[in-house]
Amino acid sequence: MIELFMKQKMFSFKDAFHIYDRDEQETFKVEGRFFSLGDSLQMTDSSGKTLVSIEQKVMSVLPRYEISIGGKTVCEVAKKLTFFKPKFEISKLNWEIDGDLWKDEFQLTDGENVRMSVSKKWLSWGDSYHLQIANEEDVLICTAIAIVLDMVLYDDEDNSIF
Repeated sequence: MIELFMKQKMFSFKDAFHIYDRDEQETFKVEGRFFSLGDSLQMTDSSGKTLVSIEQKVMSVLPRYEISIGGKTVCEVAKKLTFFKPKFEISKLNWEIDGDLWKDEFQLTDGENVRMSVSKKWLSWGDSYHLQIANEEDVLICTAIAIVLDMVLYDDEDNSIF
């Protein structure tokens, strides 16, 4: 089980996140671009090498984001039209989001197994989240999906995830 802690950077003109491991060592940094049409973020390692790209599809009625690793599209995360409970579609992976997005906790599953659990940490400066990822090979994609959910659910409201 890989544990990561995601913290959204406060007082920034662009979307920015820092991702830390259990020992509080920065593992990834995520920053958006200034003056881009739609959201455009890059997740980099500690040396500054781009690992993941997150691009908003602006010609879509509901929020839709494309996640690429190594220049190859891995999935698209799209918000579905619902009235009471937010729902998302994760294409190409056939993964689902279970739990209650409004109660600060959810799980990403493949239908049978939990791939990632996310919970919001309370009493912290800024928005902080605890990510528990089952498999090391899912770290990049799971972290990117958590970032997309934060941007879709609360970017326009109060910059929190749940």
